[in-house]
Amino acid sequence: MKIYDLHCDTISRIYELRKQGKEAELYKNDLHLDIQKLQKGEYGLQTFALFVDKGNTENCFKEAENMVRIFKEELEKNKESIAQVCTYEELESNEQEGKVSALLSLEEGAVFQQDFEELKWFYDQGARLATFTWNHENMLGYPNHFGDPLKERPWSRGNEQGLKKRGLEVLEQMEHLHMIPDVSHLSDGGFWDVANAAKRPFLASHSNARGAAPDAARNLTDDMIRVLAEKGGIMGLNFCVSFVRERWTPGEPGASMEELIRQMNYIINVGGEECLGLGSDFDGIEEAPQMQNGAGMQSLTEAMERAGMTCRQIERICYGNVKRFLRENL
Repeated sequence: MKIYDLHCDTISRIYELRKQGKEAELYKNDLHLDIQKLQKGEYGLQTFALFVDKGNTENCFKEAENMVRIFKEELEKNKESIAQVCTYEELESNEQEGKVSALLSLEEGAVFQQDFEELKWFYDQGARLATFTWNHENMLGYPNHFGDPLKERPWSRGNEQGLKKRGLEVLEQMEHLHMIPDVSHLSDGGFWDVANAAKRPFLASHSNARGAAPDAARNLTDDMIRVLAEKGGIMGLNFCVSFVRERWTPGEPGASMEELIRQMNYIINVGGEECLGLGSDFDGIEEAPQMQNGAGMQSLTEAMERAGMTCRQIERICYGNVKRFLRENL
């Protein structure tokens, strides 16, 4: 079964490892994802996020700019196996040539918050998805609040704290460029600001259902899932155990296949079969899920079949819905 994934942090991890003086390549490494694992897992598309931790970074734009260079260099070194896509036509061409498609995304609006030229520069490099925040307040808006999951409900900073004036301006700029707004990591208020102001479909690249994991940070409510679906959007299932498990304690093992499928069933029961894809968050999560890494993705599709999901449901979740969304919006 073909796999389309809306989010991983592999390029950012390679960048950090190199800053530490360690060797790290995209073709083969000890991370969750590399080209060999993508091929074994039967990936058709992997979205690579440029993740920047604003709290520990002096110049967010420069940091992401350096990651773009590594992304381009690694793709050039492995151009027989993987190629960047900026349009749907390029995605189809890669499929015909048997290559994995690499889609570039931005995770932390601080990398382009200063002015339109920063956002335009990343668009010109092929970035087609962008979040407004990570886990810090920035010039664009407010993130979901990460508190102690054992002591408080940490999912939101409140409906009154959403996008700031600059965030609404950036949303308009994104839509002008046909860059897809990504509401993962946004506060509840930020989600509704995007939902109310966006003129085009948007997505949540790596978010789960709050109703199935009520103590999890930044999962979407049922109302959010419905609105996202009604507006033609899509959400990518995050494999992080703290966003998957109904009740989670730090230090527990990663998410099981059954837990991932439970989230899937919940989301499609709320938003329908066309609103859900995969957004693994590989190399951005600490506790590896039961399939361990990208090479094991076919074990997930087999578990979905054993759980009684139909062939149509499995195809839509694994790649069909993301492909449809990209055909309409990329």
